[in-house]
Amino acid sequence: MQIILMEEEHLETIIELDQMAFQREEPRSLQNLQGLREGDEEGCFVLMDGQELVGYSFSKTIGEEGYLVPLGIHPSLQGQGRGKKLIQRSLDYLQRHCKVVGLEVRPEAGNNIGLYHKLGFNSAYPSLILKVPEKLSGPEKKANLGDGINQDDDNLRVELFQLTLDNRKETVLEKIDKWTRQELGGVSYLKDLNLASRCGGDILIALHKDEPVGFLTFYPSVFLHLWGAVKPHPSQDQILKEMLILFCEIHGQGEVLLEVNTCYHDLVDFLLGEDFRIEKSVVRMLLEDFEGEHL
Repeated sequence: MQIILMEEEHLETIIELDQMAFQREEPRSLQNLQGLREGDEEGCFVLMDGQELVGYSFSKTIGEEGYLVPLGIHPSLQGQGRGKKLIQRSLDYLQRHCKVVGLEVRPEAGNNIGLYHKLGFNSAYPSLILKVPEKLSGPEKKANLGDGINQDDDNLRVELFQLTLDNRKETVLEKIDKWTRQELGGVSYLKDLNLASRCGGDILIALHKDEPVGFLTFYPSVFLHLWGAVKPHPSQDQILKEMLILFCEIHGQGEVLLEVNTCYHDLVDFLLGEDFRIEKSVVRMLLEDFEGEHL
């Protein structure tokens, strides 16, 4: 058995192996795996038994945060310590590049949770997967975003990145990257935002006086849930709601899920008050001896 770097040519076989290991209702796509690997090619590995690919692991860095993402082992080899070796190879990569290392795991996957505890992970705030309502009520007034701005002010607006930002795209993404790194503990979403932009995903940008104050991204072939960030501000909830309203107007009916870390309990309360419904929860785990708490 040998662990080597994952190559593009391995991805088709990984789709087949992943389906054998997890029996998903909908198999992973090639586009999904390409997106997971992009930007962290040196942190993605495969386990080879001679010429046969029998395991895989993906790593993802988001600035100074790192994640263990999909991992799979051939069913005939499960329970033999192969997965642990793949995880350790990914951890070696993430520990060299990140200050915080984490993962997500289903709460019913007790064996996996036990394995991660043995590898030095501790449970942190869980996440909730929330179903976005098909229609959101409009805000009663514009968000109050600072001195001299009132409810009739039009300085806050939400734009669809692909259609309206034109030659400002690169500048806006650079500004988002700057404030997330500064205010969210070194987090950078730049790789994934560029991926979504380049490959046809949706990005909604909230702007105040042409300065980005939040974004939402939806690129379901790679990222299964709607995700984003809002710049720290007393009106964060209202900024998020403005983006969600536009998102619902664009997409209409259909199931869309949003993942939220429960350490943001005020945000969870706000979303539940807006008729979001909890679909399931996810256990978050953090590697011991790394600074910070997952953002």
